[in-house]
Amino acid sequence: MIRMLIVGYLFAIRSVRALCRDVRVNLAYRWFCGLSIEDKIPDHSAFSRARNDRFRDSDVFRSVFERIVGACIAAGLVGGEGFAVDASLIMADANKQRSIPGTQWSKGLHAQGVNRATKEYLATLDDAAFGAASDVTPKFVSPSDPAAQWTGAMRGPAFFAYADNYLVDVKSGIIMDVEASRAIRQAEVGAAKTMIERTEQRFDIKPTRLAADSARLWFGSNPRLAGQRQEDRTPHPGDRQVESRGWDLQSGTL
Repeated sequence: MIRMLIVGYLFAIRSVRALCRDVRVNLAYRWFCGLSIEDKIPDHSAFSRARNDRFRDSDVFRSVFERIVGACIAAGLVGGEGFAVDASLIMADANKQRSIPGTQWSKGLHAQGVNRATKEYLATLDDAAFGAASDVTPKFVSPSDPAAQWTGAMRGPAFFAYADNYLVDVKSGIIMDVEASRAIRQAEVGAAKTMIERTEQRFDIKPTRLAADSARLWFGSNPRLAGQRQEDRTPHPGDRQVESRGWDLQSGTL
């Protein structure tokens, strides 16, 4: 099942139904997934049940990811000296026409009379990566997906979205860590801090250089957002990259 998900990611097959159809007729996909030509393909509903039951409290996906990163480190593909941080916007499945003004949203009111899955989802709104990332009331809130952020970051029509944050080693472009967050700068900065700390804990790697796009305003407007002390900050051309001799990522310093 995990191999099928990897196929879907590598070949941009975004629908589980489409993934099941493609694996059924593609011999190369079957071979990669360890399925013979006679083996039955899992039903698409099995993936939803696995996410909600088998993998609910499991870190199996992160374990697979970190094993791959470890293999890249062993192969010498990771330099460990320079990291880059970036984020991609992932459009949320939330209808603008059914949204409400942020001033009318109440978590307590919407949490009444809901099932377990909904209560668990609403609890994530207290996480720093999502609802607690900022005290600013959003312009619009989707009652069906209140953790999604109303954003016009693409300089087109605004939409509800999440941010998929990446920590990339610049030597060979290996993604060292990922972290999902609300599509708002405060949450993205917090996600970067989490990824840097986790990479150091898992692989004992701490970069000497960190790069990010200027839109995050890490450098110049607020040096502390880069997780560094002012005296350790040396600007590079474009003020998009800094060299650190003393990271300060203790709790509460961001």
